Amino acid sequence: MQIAATVMAIVVAIEHGFILWLEMFNADSEMAVKAFGVPREDLKTPSVQLLFKNQGLYNGFLAVGILFGLFVVPAVASAGVVLFFLACVIVAAIYGSATVSRSIIVVQGLPALIAFFLVYFA
Repeated sequence: MQIAATVMAIVVAIEHGFILWLEMFNADSEMAVKAFGVPREDLKTPSVQLLFKNQGLYNGFLAVGILFGLFVVPAVASAGVVLFFLACVIVAAIYGSATVSRSIIVVQGLPALIAFFLVYFA
């Protein structure tokens, strides 16, 4: 169970690392157009680029927080730290699903929820 929990938490961290990369460095790419459903012309706007870079940075913090909890924090506190960051991902996914796109709850929220339960019960 512990291995499954760790693997799933790493999957969530990798997903958010990918989101960081997409939003901070490729926000006007064809992949971003498909992922965000925003016209490329809008994605090239400097103000939109800034917003995406900021949002990407937050996703990076979530990824690093999960990895920090798994590999740096002492074992006695590791699960608590990982659960906190996974809970942050879940809350962000719920909010994103309510305000931006319902698919966010599945794409980001579901993996985080699965990881949360695996870590909690490991």
